[in-house]
Amino acid sequence: MNPLLRSAKIYLLLVLVPLFSFAQQKNVVIRVIQDQSIKLNDFQTNITLKKKSFKFQILLDQVDGVYVFASIRDSIYRFDEASPIRDFKYLKLLELRETDKFNINRELNISETGWSYWFYSDTAQFHSFNRKAVSFMTHQVVCTKLIRQLYNTSEGNTVKFKDINTPLYLFFVAVKDYDKDGRPETELMRRKVKIDWIDDDDD
Repeated sequence: MNPLLRSAKIYLLLVLVPLFSFAQQKNVVIRVIQDQSIKLNDFQTNITLKKKSFKFQILLDQVDGVYVFASIRDSIYRFDEASPIRDFKYLKLLELRETDKFNINRELNISETGWSYWFYSDTAQFHSFNRKAVSFMTHQVVCTKLIRQLYNTSEGNTVKFKDINTPLYLFFVAVKDYDKDGRPETELMRRKVKIDWIDDDDD
């Protein structure tokens, strides 16, 4: 075999095989975007946002969705990186009812008992994100969820950003494996975010 051709093949193997292997691994990447984009690399991230619209941008790689616990109280936010999540295997039973199809209302559900499940499907009648998503490679999609206000699920009312006087606490969990009955078994990742607010100078 021609030495140059052989070297080229070896180079392709060294480059493409790791990429292919990486592509086969489940992965979730979360960004919070307002005036800047903040990637949630660490387990815990504290950020400050203006009291105006912002968005989540989420890469789902061979994962259908991510669970989100959002609250103005820090109960679950107190969990550390290794704390077991109570009723983890029953997350599906704790899902809040999805009423904002294609995120038309631009709302973030807040609750003290339930989890939102943000999922994407190009075949279902609806999904949790803005209607348009960007797909690339196989089983990879970047979804956006624009947030203009909060929705208090226990009281059934919307909460405007200008009326918020406490931090917003979020806890994200992605599931790696499910049992034969579809119950979560192991976590893929977890992230928690504390959002503090400052007044929007544009108001």
